Amino acid sequence: MHVKRQFDVDRFFRRIKAGEMTRREATASFGIAGLGTLSLPMGNAAKADDGTGSEITYFTWSGYDIPELFETYVEAHGEPSYSVFASAEEGFQKMRAGFTPDVAHPCIEDMDRWMEAGIMRPIDTSKVTNWENVFPRMRDTRGVKYDGEVFIAPMDWGNSSVIYRTDLVPEGTEESWYMLFDPQYKGRIGASNTSSNAWAAAAVLGFDMFNPTEEQVAGPIADLMRQQRELVRFYWDDQSEVEQAMASGEIITAYAWNAALKNLTDAGAPVAYANPKEGIWTWICGICRIEGGNDKVDLQHELIDAWLDAETGKWLIENYYYGHSNEKAFELADPTLLAELGWSSPASLFDDGILFEPYDPHVEERYTALFEEIKAGF
Repeated sequence: MHVKRQFDVDRFFRRIKAGEMTRREATASFGIAGLGTLSLPMGNAAKADDGTGSEITYFTWSGYDIPELFETYVEAHGEPSYSVFASAEEGFQKMRAGFTPDVAHPCIEDMDRWMEAGIMRPIDTSKVTNWENVFPRMRDTRGVKYDGEVFIAPMDWGNSSVIYRTDLVPEGTEESWYMLFDPQYKGRIGASNTSSNAWAAAAVLGFDMFNPTEEQVAGPIADLMRQQRELVRFYWDDQSEVEQAMASGEIITAYAWNAALKNLTDAGAPVAYANPKEGIWTWICGICRIEGGNDKVDLQHELIDAWLDAETGKWLIENYYYGHSNEKAFELADPTLLAELGWSSPASLFDDGILFEPYDPHVEERYTALFEEIKAGF
């Protein structure tokens, strides 16, 4: 039986008040734990729109609602209003129900679905001074443009893979996504509490994980996910759960983003970040303009441009250990850290990994529904 861990809100706020958490640690833990409708009692509070024409609403992942990510905008206009979500699905459903921010922060795999829903406006790249500094591979990624117009400005990116304890995995084990489904690790697997488990199952089975057939989803993919359900120690919402459990040896393998490797290595844990034989995944997220938001077009583009600034990228790399879309950010970032993260040649990562791409909207909904059914025991 898997364990679904609870986020201790009282302890979280006690640690903040006691100064035991950095802002980065607090915002990251807070957001991934799913507390997307609350606000951190840190830093400058977001201003309400006072009618002066300076305010726009930024709808983003919890942990990204901080001024460090668009300082040139904040210097000129103050902080935008923030609204946060804990998952892309939560954000999408809120907008489909009528919430209309000015800009939002989805990922590439969401784009076909968001476009089909008619909730996005095109971005005028002539108003974005940093656009030409975006990695060409990112500008050309499927899902950035529709009918020749740009609908998402790529911002942050990173890898998804299997992290594992090198002292607890048998020597000579082949690195594979199957490490998240292997019965020999029963009770010691940390799986993501999202439909990424379906992507991994599809990869293990050799299917096109972005566009599988209905027969593949309902049959082998669902079967492998049900097998995983009986093996996992817990489905995680907060990646710090993975890091703590892996450091202690409670779990042996887990789905994780690349920041976990840096954090666990710094803690002295004997871990490795797999390069699965089926391919390591590279995700890309970015900012879109939202249909129905206000008409402060220039401010929307200024916020996008500020997020794309090389100094923003340097901060993101050095504090969140994720990549940034501005090539020049890597020229500013600490070279020792880049080497430690394996990013001395970041452009090569786009060739070596499997870039996430937009799902068929109906496939994404099917994955999500299937995962919820399986967790419920069906």
